[in-house]
Amino acid sequence: MRAGFFLSLLTTLLLTTPVEGQVRIFGRVIDDVTERPLTASQVTARARDGRFLGRVETDSLGTFEFDVKHVSSVRLDVRRVGYKANTTPLLHFDERNYFQVEVRLDPEAILLAPLEVVAWAQVEPSPFLENFRHRLKIGNGIFITREQIEARRPELVADLLRDIPGIVVTGSGTGNRASVNVGRAQAVAQVTGCEAQIYVDGFLVNRRTGPRQSRIADFRIDDVVSPMSVEGIEIYRGLSTVPAEFLNPDARCGVIVIWTRRGSRR
Repeated sequence: MRAGFFLSLLTTLLLTTPVEGQVRIFGRVIDDVTERPLTASQVTARARDGRFLGRVETDSLGTFEFDVKHVSSVRLDVRRVGYKANTTPLLHFDERNYFQVEVRLDPEAILLAPLEVVAWAQVEPSPFLENFRHRLKIGNGIFITREQIEARRPELVADLLRDIPGIVVTGSGTGNRASVNVGRAQAVAQVTGCEAQIYVDGFLVNRRTGPRQSRIADFRIDDVVSPMSVEGIEIYRGLSTVPAEFLNPDARCGVIVIWTRRGSRR
């Protein structure tokens, strides 16, 4: 059984000057067994001395945000009905002012709490769309913009991808729960189990699961995001074009990155 919560601090590009004395915490709460996002989870931030800093609930994607000022570290207390409540270790900010945090809750109420740090970076709060627009200008991948989405007004996100060269959408048509894959990875998947990786707001949402990470959890894009909530989509069919923040051993199978409109708030 994996840990009751898992924290990951993910690298993001430094594009603008950060706000002095302010830390933005952007996180996601997921079920440790099913990998599904947990909506309506209550997340409370407290300073080292226990002082209350704020409380929010996760949205339909299981995500949450905090802006905290003039503190050097915080703890996050995460609770949801049917799950074991978990409190993270202290998150030490030092001179950094942006964190991405993933919290896993165990439905079997087994409390295990290791901390794994993947990476960290000092950047401006919520730089997601700035990074997307930066890569859009470079043009190494295939991009779908908000303007294109509004022009098409599709029923499902998978419908946006059906006409993209090299993208394989399985399913009988609009209105069905379709699987999406990169064409070159489709053939490889039949031999190695290699599947395209899908990110939403910087989080990998179809992470490998099971014994020895042998398979990718059953996942459908349209289960977690709708076309009207999407600001932009990036598609990378080859390993040589995948941005550094999405590189990992499975990136060779193709990468699809979805950015939601919530990331455009200022």
